[in-house]
Amino acid sequence: MTALSTARKVVRLAGGNLMNAGIAADAVCIQGGMAMLASGYARPARAGQGGDNGLKAQDVAKCRVVGYFLESKTGTAADGGATIDIGTDPVKFANSSSTDEITVADIGFECFAVDDQTVARTSSNGTRPVAGTVVAIDTDGGVFVAFEPAGATRRRKLYLPFAINETDTLAGTSAELVAPVSGEVTGLTVIVQKAVTTGGDVTVKVGTTDVAGLTCTIADAATKGTVVSDTPTAGDASCAVAAGGRIQVVPAAAFNTAGAVSGFVEISF
Repeated sequence: MTALSTARKVVRLAGGNLMNAGIAADAVCIQGGMAMLASGYARPARAGQGGDNGLKAQDVAKCRVVGYFLESKTGTAADGGATIDIGTDPVKFANSSSTDEITVADIGFECFAVDDQTVARTSSNGTRPVAGTVVAIDTDGGVFVAFEPAGATRRRKLYLPFAINETDTLAGTSAELVAPVSGEVTGLTVIVQKAVTTGGDVTVKVGTTDVAGLTCTIADAATKGTVVSDTPTAGDASCAVAAGGRIQVVPAAAFNTAGAVSGFVEISF
């Protein structure tokens, strides 16, 4: 899917609410597109912008998806020079594919904005804004999204960094972390710090229990700077972690000859 260039048909559930917002300078808002407030002004929803994931996540932290545009309108040269009506009742958007595809198992969980007409199961390491809550999957695979009301408290995320030197990577020695808050492990990102000869899996344990479905596989001959990310099985009990709880990042015994890794564990709370 690509961002909208023309108005699209809006398929929505019964009921409805309305808000009005100033449009960000020169923003092109398309009827039916997902609406996002960036620094308080409306613009089409998008993923974070910046030169790396950290900057993209910082950009996303300033944005909030609030609904969908009820009309097509372009902003003036100044923020707030024009206003636009935004619907806030649940509507249908396009689904993603592969590991980002939203299924019935995701109903009741958050989904994330890829662009102004597409949602995904994951935040892509915090670089996509929360779109809302999945409330239904249509027969064609489209996703009905319920938007959070203005002023609602949104789940926050933090990122625990780790580094595993070559000696520990080759020995399968885990990096030990302490959870600063109670929440859920919702992602793992690994980057190769020193080129790997024989690769293997990097997994996460809460205490001594594997976090279900969370594995970053580093390939044989992976070069320095190779990045691999994964998310766990949504809602699985193994994801839960208490404040002060132990988290292990575990390199598999398969690693051999050379290599070192680092990265971060994502916790939602």
